[in-house]
Amino acid sequence: MHCLLLPLPHLPLYQVNAKYFLDKKQTLGPLDQFKYINKVTNVAADYARVYDRYTLSVAGEYFAENNVVVSASYSDSEYSDVSSLGIGYLISDDFIVRTVATKLDYGDSIYQNYDDTSYRFSASYNLQLQGKDYLGFNVSTDDELDNYGISSTYFSSLGGERFVILGLGFSDTPSGNVSNISAGYYFSKMTSVSANYNTSDNYSLNAKHYFNQNWALVAGFAGNTDFSDYKRYTLGVTGQF
Repeated sequence: MHCLLLPLPHLPLYQVNAKYFLDKKQTLGPLDQFKYINKVTNVAADYARVYDRYTLSVAGEYFAENNVVVSASYSDSEYSDVSSLGIGYLISDDFIVRTVATKLDYGDSIYQNYDDTSYRFSASYNLQLQGKDYLGFNVSTDDELDNYGISSTYFSSLGGERFVILGLGFSDTPSGNVSNISAGYYFSKMTSVSANYNTSDNYSLNAKHYFNQNWALVAGFAGNTDFSDYKRYTLGVTGQF
């Protein structure tokens, strides 16, 4: 179970989220790193508030014994509701394919004529390397091939309790394309730092330290190189059980 509260001084946003796995998940060494492809049934909830506006979301995944995966989510906010239903198949422990239908409903707002249902298809593959090291890949697209994305994650032990995780991603949409890169370094299984950057000139720096097996302090800073006034500081507590 994960729970996070983030107060942001330059943007009055407060957020609490939780995710509960119905079976125990084994870590890869660092307390917040698990296998690239999740195979454990789970439920999640999230509540966020910006000024006087809120968003409440719930979601879940069910992994059946015949390797079929069913997922669903619902998000309610002031102006719109978003619901999704997905089905997938776990071809092997290292390969999963999914289809997700998402419906956007603007209700009685002035945007109600834009209500629509979209479909997205994805595949994730885990290439297991030596020990617990892995190289993970994910590709996704919509039913009209107008939006697609490719991402990759590399996780490796550096010996002792030191680990590194690297990420690359690219997405293309009608409004443009964005590439991103991320890197994380674990001084030990309990302490880490990470950095992210994308071609929209957004960047972030984060640090996390676990005081025990369950609770960690998280701190971070985000900004944009083109907009110096955009700054975001985060400080929160995360728990997992």
